[in-house]
Amino acid sequence: MRQDVLAKALDDPRSTPARILDAAEEVFAEQGFAAASTREIARRARVPFGALHYHWGSKEQLHEAVMARLVDWIRDTVLRNLVPGGTPGEIIDHLTDVFLEALVASRHAAQLLYRHILEPIDPRVEEMFAQLGRFGEGLLAEHGMAGQIDAQALLLVFPNGFLAAVVDEPGQKIALGGSIFTSRPARERLRAELRRIGRAVLGIRA
Repeated sequence: MRQDVLAKALDDPRSTPARILDAAEEVFAEQGFAAASTREIARRARVPFGALHYHWGSKEQLHEAVMARLVDWIRDTVLRNLVPGGTPGEIIDHLTDVFLEALVASRHAAQLLYRHILEPIDPRVEEMFAQLGRFGEGLLAEHGMAGQIDAQALLLVFPNGFLAAVVDEPGQKIALGGSIFTSRPARERLRAELRRIGRAVLGIRA
């Protein structure tokens, strides 16, 4: 992965590398890594095809950069929204709300994260998520939420279930009466259940 190019893209969202990165997120989310075409990514970014390889090198390097940005976004979102002094229940409820709204606002991010579960591709990306898991375990311990739970199993089950519920629009229409992306009542029903499950798996009552 080209760290210098990723840094430039993050610093200037209107730059050519950033436009390519955004387009790649869309295409990888919609089509998966194997089916994604670098020509389609360049077309959506409105850049010459050669610009993609000039800035990012290979499709693999571009995919790694897309996933690195997503992992950093997850970590930064958690850190920004950990409310000091809150009860464990309040913390879980708030983080549930934050991530639900963020993933509804960025459907491609939700789809891409879920594709990662189904289509692990790159050991370097797998290590990013392993580090993210260790970060989560540390936060659980730091905020007194580890207790008697199996933190590693929790961090496998709850985030993956959360993502599946967010991306499963056909299931939402059956179970909730509408898509959470277009129906506020459907989104509120899902929010309530995600909060309940989050508290239940951690054994939190307050």
